[in-house]
Amino acid sequence: MVLPVLWVLLAGLALVLAWTTRAVVFAWVGYLMIATWIIGAVAARLGARGLSASRDVSADRIPFDGEIAAEVTVANRSRLPVLWLAASEALPAGLPMVGLRGRIGPLGARREFSFRYTLRGARRGWYALGPTVLRTGDLFGLARRERAAVPSSHLTVFPRIVAIEHARLPSRRPVGEVRARQRVLEDPTQVVGIRPYQHGDGLRRVHWRATAHTGRLQSKLFEISAQVETTVVVNLNRADYADAPGEAEEAAERAAVAAASIAHHLLERRERTALVALGRDPAGEDAAGVLRIRSGRGRDHLAKLLSVLGRLELGPTRGLAAVLSEEKDSLPWGSLVVLVTPGVHESMLPMIAGLRKSGFEVGAVLTGRAGATIAEEASLTGLGVDTARVLSEADIRGLAV
Repeated sequence: MVLPVLWVLLAGLALVLAWTTRAVVFAWVGYLMIATWIIGAVAARLGARGLSASRDVSADRIPFDGEIAAEVTVANRSRLPVLWLAASEALPAGLPMVGLRGRIGPLGARREFSFRYTLRGARRGWYALGPTVLRTGDLFGLARRERAAVPSSHLTVFPRIVAIEHARLPSRRPVGEVRARQRVLEDPTQVVGIRPYQHGDGLRRVHWRATAHTGRLQSKLFEISAQVETTVVVNLNRADYADAPGEAEEAAERAAVAAASIAHHLLERRERTALVALGRDPAGEDAAGVLRIRSGRGRDHLAKLLSVLGRLELGPTRGLAAVLSEEKDSLPWGSLVVLVTPGVHESMLPMIAGLRKSGFEVGAVLTGRAGATIAEEASLTGLGVDTARVLSEADIRGLAV
């Protein structure tokens, strides 16, 4: 901005000298400087109008320590050449980069150039790639044009997954599907017998052929089975973490890694797994600070869970006890609830005891160094809650659910 103003002032000064000294040379210098400024501004404006850019990214979600390749292409659609063009890409800090994040040079009419870079997911998180900014102007730098040609795209880096090997959080449940001792779930596609009609049976349960044969209403008897199901509840509510930012971030990172490792372990065993996450989602998918992924199986379901855990950050949310109170009614009877939290406050104990009395198995993985006192951990054990404190990857390997 300083150079164009100075240029205009000098042109004005030349014209003033031409008027006072009657020297024609000063007039020519002044007019030439003004003409150069006007022509440069018009050329820069017309050249910038014909510029376009695009970004091609190989993936928008990658595992921890994985890589993505990105290519930015800049094209000049105009019939006029661009004397100089600087294209640059804003990239996130914390992710190692190999390649070029920008390029400078002339660009001919109907021509294009590109630059490529590779990012490695060295840290869990939700990152912005871009925007891509284009800068151009005249040779003297008097008229410059700048604009964001490509908006930001986003990349999610999954948490690190630690292989769970040993049994430190004991498991009381068999793997896979089990026959239920109580008839809590019925599969209407599997008819295993008939019984006399009972008050409250719907019309869909009535076995009409058996009714016609016996002359009395008969109802279908369905196959009853229950599936092992686990809900992982990860707590990144800032109020439950240490006041020191560094210590809180470390505990939150351990919580995300522990939750991701548990979910991966369960899904590898083909168990149905759900996720309830408390924290700030930078993608803004849940303004209340509570994200829910209903139970499922398979690699696609794991990717959904890891995407949430990759984005999740410390932030203000509702209390863990209030969230558990809401979730209790939607959980399958007899399922396992694994709490991943820095500590368990005394106010949470009645809710956890209520879950146990309602027929749920409860486990607690504590990730804070000073979040839960020894007395509170003893209280959890007294409630029949399997408890483990996680301070390192070795502790995560020792978990089992």
